[in-house]
Amino acid sequence: MPSSVGTGLNPEQQQAVEYRGGPLLVIAGAGTGKTRVIVHRIASLIDSGVPANRILAVTFTNKAAEEMRKRIDALVPGQASKIWAHTFHAFAARMLRKHASAAGLHPHFTVYDAADQKRIITETLKEVGLVNEKSKAGLYVSVISRAKDDLLDAESYAIHAMTQPDSFRETVAKVYTRYQKKLDSAGGVDFGDLLLKTAHLLKNDERVRSYYQEFFREVLVDEYQDTNHAQYVITKTLAAKHRNLCVVGDPDQSIYAWRGAHIRNILEFESDFKNAKTVKLEQNYRSTPNILNAAGAVILNNRQRHAKSLWTEAPEGDPVEVEELSDERQEAKYVVRRVVDLVDHGASLKDIAVFYRTNAQSRSFEEALSLAQLPYRVVGSVRFYERKEIKDVLSYARAALNPADSVSLSRVLNVPARGIGKSAEEALKIFARDAGLTLRDALSHPEAAATLSPSGRRGARELAHVLDRLSADFAVLSPSEAMNAAMQRSGYWDWIENAVETDPEAAGRLGNLQELLNALKEFEEAQGEDADLSRFLEEVALQSGADGYDASQPAVTLMTVHLAKGLEFPAVFVTGLEEGLFPIQAGNASAEEVEEERRLCYVAMTRAEKRLFLTHAASRRLFGRAYSNLPSRFILEARLFSREEGPKRELDESPEPRTQEFVEPDRTFEQGDRLRKIKRGMLVRHPEFGEGKIVDFSGAGEALKVTIHFRNGKTAKLLARFAPLFPA
Repeated sequence: MPSSVGTGLNPEQQQAVEYRGGPLLVIAGAGTGKTRVIVHRIASLIDSGVPANRILAVTFTNKAAEEMRKRIDALVPGQASKIWAHTFHAFAARMLRKHASAAGLHPHFTVYDAADQKRIITETLKEVGLVNEKSKAGLYVSVISRAKDDLLDAESYAIHAMTQPDSFRETVAKVYTRYQKKLDSAGGVDFGDLLLKTAHLLKNDERVRSYYQEFFREVLVDEYQDTNHAQYVITKTLAAKHRNLCVVGDPDQSIYAWRGAHIRNILEFESDFKNAKTVKLEQNYRSTPNILNAAGAVILNNRQRHAKSLWTEAPEGDPVEVEELSDERQEAKYVVRRVVDLVDHGASLKDIAVFYRTNAQSRSFEEALSLAQLPYRVVGSVRFYERKEIKDVLSYARAALNPADSVSLSRVLNVPARGIGKSAEEALKIFARDAGLTLRDALSHPEAAATLSPSGRRGARELAHVLDRLSADFAVLSPSEAMNAAMQRSGYWDWIENAVETDPEAAGRLGNLQELLNALKEFEEAQGEDADLSRFLEEVALQSGADGYDASQPAVTLMTVHLAKGLEFPAVFVTGLEEGLFPIQAGNASAEEVEEERRLCYVAMTRAEKRLFLTHAASRRLFGRAYSNLPSRFILEARLFSREEGPKRELDESPEPRTQEFVEPDRTFEQGDRLRKIKRGMLVRHPEFGEGKIVDFSGAGEALKVTIHFRNGKTAKLLARFAPLFPA
């Protein structure tokens, strides 16, 4: 093995890189160098004679796949471009493009993103008489996507709905069937179809299945704990012949059950693949012992996991800080103060991240950072390729490439305005449906649409001419030239340019369109002769929320914890750690859902390298109403407590007694002698923290909080209506 491959690895990493005995499970704890193991294993395989183009390496973001290629290229120059390094969806799209006919797809099939799906579902709901359900379009998208992740096509889902009578499932089955017909007639697929149709292709086409089972000598899957059923089936099918399957992941970081991931895929790997080898990576290279100890204490409370204990040779580091604030505004102000303090002590703004459980929480942080004139970026907000002007011109390109793509065509029928208003659009669609034509064909024969107005007919002919010209252009132009032609021939560029003097945002839109052309130029340079507009559009559709993250910009990063997966920062704030928010809906959550929330907290905490701050608000406004909150159980599980101001009182202190009545909430406790009255100086017992003395309390009624100094030296502030306190 050349010196560049395998050097600097610890014994466990080296074992994972060199093992060649069949299925391999690498349990890689947070910050233990899993990507390093994957790239060194691939480089080692190539050095040992495995052709690079016979290696499939699957990960979960385009950014991770690109990083993998770069690091492999540094170890074995000239080989990285040959490897099949893709996300699952990108791999599936590549296979389906190559075997479109066998999969029953249009050769230039369109990949519809989440926004497109929602739009088609909204149309579908209207068509099946559920126009009042359009506000639930996102729910239908989610349910149908999960069905596809479980390899249930529309027909199979309808059968399940009949065997398990349920009015909602029956409604979904009707919507799913109509939605899928619309996708198929438009020559399009959604993300779920990419996996579903690939799994079906491998199952039903023996020729295709045999070819790829023989072709891929080695299969590697990163983040295996986040695979869904369809991904599991595809992986198992491809690796069935050679059995050279290496999966890397960590059950403690499985946080995507809500989008179909099955933690059992990694927990049951050893039973699924007989004689599998398991290697555990436990040496952490990211965080300090203080951070690891706190995160480890939290995740230890989960049952669905592979036991492991992370350790590090790093110095102990600063303590993990916990702060309780009065409300979300004060929480945001506290975070800003600490950010300023970190910067004053040498940190860069790009070293700092603020995590929250829900997107809505970002507002208070954005306002506080703006007020302090501190630059920030919100990851996962409206991304570049989701901006209106970008979606519009991409729709022109998609409609020109795929004549059956009525979804993209509908978006730009009257953008810019050409006389095809709502009534004209409806007339064209009715004509197309009744005549058995695509919407594109209907544009070419507007005179046959009886109810179409004269202006609508003129607009239809004009747009048909534009699309015909673009189809011809695309056959001979480079991707960037083709996109420029789409902007110019459609009149879109001139439309935006003419609005610059009256619309303050128009200049920015022109800048975005120019940036799109820049992106296509970069794509051409990277792909060389393989640069193809269809491929570019496909890559755009497959981008994920975290792909747009740019660590080089000097700004504080704001993001949900889900998007933080795979990232790391010198300083991290995990905010909103309150029961009901994080863990979310704690009172109604199942044991499995609470475990997922705990894994999410573990992921958040282990993103921190040197400093970790945990915050919770005593009161938080939701839907216009302020609610009192109990600190998250995760803070207690981590053996971390809010800092108390002033000197802590000893247990034998007896301050002036003060009594406070409070109302017992509608809750059931295991013991019946729970306190109903409290007073300062009272000795109490907590099931987890032991005996202590009430040294203070504040608030009243449901907002009453007690401060207790426990015999173990810890001080905690607890919400009385939830805290299980009993007489000592």
